[in-house]
Amino acid sequence: MPTAPALLSRLKNNDDPDALVLFRMAELGADLSVPHRPEFTFDASTQPVAMALANELAGLDFDVQVFAPEDSEPTWQVVASRRMVLDLDAVIELSAKFEALAATHGAVYDGWGAPVER
Repeated sequence: MPTAPALLSRLKNNDDPDALVLFRMAELGADLSVPHRPEFTFDASTQPVAMALANELAGLDFDVQVFAPEDSEPTWQVVASRRMVLDLDAVIELSAKFEALAATHGAVYDGWGAPVER
């Protein structure tokens, strides 16, 4: 079942970055009423910061991966994911929560993305 027209209209006319991502996903055929596995990404300057952030995210019931710096990515990356329905209000709330969480650890919340589920 494709995404409901009323939700598409709400997303299309919304300039919130999370709404824009959801609208693009729906344009690609995502059914936003079914669970997806979004990945929420953070950049940390040091391994201790990355690990502290990862531990806190794991405590919030997210699956967490930590990636060491590479030539193309000079910071530690922390990626948190879990299966969930991509409700606009829930995603906006998580983004705000993650921005605050990143700030308390001296890291940067870099946003999210998800594979399209149909």
